Amino acid sequence: MTLQLREAVVRRGGFRLAADFELAMQGVTVVFGPSGAGKSSLLAAIAGLQRLETGLLTFNGRVLEDARTRVRVPAHERGIGLVFQDARLFPHLTVKGNLDYAENRRPAARNAPIVIEIARRLQFENLLGRPVRNLSGGERSRVALARAIVSAPELLLLDEPFSALDGRRRRDFLVLLRELSREQNLPMLVVTHHLDDAVEIASQIVMVRAGRVIGHGAAADVMARPDFMSLLDRRDFGVRLPAAAVSAGEAEGVWVRADSVLIASEQPRGISARHVWRGMIASIVRETTGGVLVSLATDAGYILSRITPEALQDLGLEEGRTAWAVLKAHAL
Repeated sequence: MTLQLREAVVRRGGFRLAADFELAMQGVTVVFGPSGAGKSSLLAAIAGLQRLETGLLTFNGRVLEDARTRVRVPAHERGIGLVFQDARLFPHLTVKGNLDYAENRRPAARNAPIVIEIARRLQFENLLGRPVRNLSGGERSRVALARAIVSAPELLLLDEPFSALDGRRRRDFLVLLRELSREQNLPMLVVTHHLDDAVEIASQIVMVRAGRVIGHGAAADVMARPDFMSLLDRRDFGVRLPAAAVSAGEAEGVWVRADSVLIASEQPRGISARHVWRGMIASIVRETTGGVLVSLATDAGYILSRITPEALQDLGLEEGRTAWAVLKAHAL
């Protein structure tokens, strides 16, 4: 299955997105870039929620939209599923009611898991009779994903579907996406601006910056490109562990976010963490979001840690002082 956009331009209000690429859709493809780059506009155009101002869009050899000839397949006839950031479940229905709606509307020629099967796979079988308004953020995300899969799309688009999740729940959801894509033979296009999300699930990456698709390809190849680094948020630059420092299966090494790096004012002793670096505090920056970024100059390079203002005060950290960076065990 090939997704193709040729000389495509999308406008949403005063924003303009330009895209020109062709990509064989297999596994999980991540649309990656900073907030406001145009990732959601790209998904909206593919799904049929946003018109092309110019250009051509095809999927699996079928013309979905051609601005020149004014051909445009309606969103509900494209065979493309979409999971939004806010889930958008039907509030007046139960969990099962939402899934039954998708099952009843899918084309008869397409096979898909039955409702009970997919509910069991996503571990919410006990929630089928519950009103969706009583669900947690994580539960809503799983139900929205299940509803999309039950509708049997040929391609599934997901726009920041794990924004309501954090920590282990977020990583579990990412792993689940990758497994479902393989089990259902369902290509997915997933929007995120978090590096660790991309590292976790991407087989391919589409790079978006300032209203342009600037590149695409296999995940390992794209992440090795110099222009990929320009897409990263500062919070993504915690520390990069080389392949030799982690499991043998991580051939490309692992990026660890600044949120997962601890700072100690004294040398840690008697702890289980394997990754500890000694260095000098090069800078302390208070973020507008309320966090504090501490930059530590070490033999391994500069390491960023994000801590709270309370931790900064309690530890007595100051620029020029010696400190230790400690990688949280669960970050790997």
